[in-house]
Amino acid sequence: MNGTRSVIHQSESAWANELRRRALATPVPHDHRELLALFRAHNPFYRERIDATTPWAEIPPLEKREIERLPVDDDPTIKESRTSGTTGLQVTIRNNQRERQFRRALLYRPQLFYDLPSEVRQVVFIDGAECATAGSPPKYFEYGEQTYRTWFAGAGAEPVNIARLLTEIRPHLVRGISSGIVCFIEAHGAAFRELGVRYVAPGGEFLSDAWRATMQAAFAAEVLDRYGSTESGAIAWQCPYCHRYHANTDEIVIEADPAGLLTTPLFVGSQPLLRYRLGDIISFDDTHADCRIRLPTITITAARRDDWIIDGAGNKVSPLSFQFEKVPQLAAWRLHQDGAGALCLYFESSHPDTVSAELRRQLAAAVPGRPIATVSGIWKSGWASKFKRISSDLRMPGRTSVTR
Repeated sequence: MNGTRSVIHQSESAWANELRRRALATPVPHDHRELLALFRAHNPFYRERIDATTPWAEIPPLEKREIERLPVDDDPTIKESRTSGTTGLQVTIRNNQRERQFRRALLYRPQLFYDLPSEVRQVVFIDGAECATAGSPPKYFEYGEQTYRTWFAGAGAEPVNIARLLTEIRPHLVRGISSGIVCFIEAHGAAFRELGVRYVAPGGEFLSDAWRATMQAAFAAEVLDRYGSTESGAIAWQCPYCHRYHANTDEIVIEADPAGLLTTPLFVGSQPLLRYRLGDIISFDDTHADCRIRLPTITITAARRDDWIIDGAGNKVSPLSFQFEKVPQLAAWRLHQDGAGALCLYFESSHPDTVSAELRRQLAAAVPGRPIATVSGIWKSGWASKFKRISSDLRMPGRTSVTR
């Protein structure tokens, strides 16, 4: 079930040019009635959910806990991705090969407007502890007028290995997980202003002003943020011309609901999401950006934003250290460090005793030297922000090293 206006229906070789053309054209309103008819026709889940006469705005939002009840297409190319999203509730997202390729095309859309050479060297920060070397064969990807050569750096890799890769590759573009990039910069301590990096394009997490300044100082390059989710793909991107966040409203129906952002990705058919509640808080800007790119712009008010935790030796522990989504039977979690340094992990599970023991084991290994408590019941946390899954009230004076 793909929206009839999605670029995914065109040939893959046409995706870049069509996404560029649409970004420069006046947006066309979505036909909500046609979209609802497509969802109804796709599977019994939506036929039971959507009355033929119900208007779009009255369709109940799809909540995270409902994801597992969605029928998934029988396609041998489908792969799964797991995420805890902004609320800490774990969900499994399924896309077929073509959808995964299109997600990448949409992710690369902002680069259609970057000042880049015909052959782009890029280093991408990802989860994990492995780091490529300059001699590693890069992954090639042709998109628009560029050929990308990509090397990957695990955010948990030794900083000296990442620094060596950057120095030898001299990338035009540095991309990847925001906290992973900042984690490396703080751990290594040296700047890379002479490498000729043109852009730093972080994503995956809320980009604070402090993190932006850290990246700018380290690479002497323009920092252009990206905003998206595992569930919906690339939602918005910071423009190199006006520096506001353009929303991919031609490929995703985006609703700035006061109770949390709703998204309907039009290119997803394997596991279609209708008015899916992500939980972030955004607003569409009242005035149109004076910009050649005509996609509407948004302001991100509150989105997933994780703190670092401080271990007993005063070292920072990156939020990337915690891979609790991989723990079986764990549905949701939030980790909080109080002002004295003690840790409390709130979680939801159908097997609380078994899960609690595993979480305590992993926490003790990742954050040594701190008291640890686990509490069954995520909403017992009591601290205000619903948009964080990791938070710390402990602030250590001076600079600390970063661990993974």
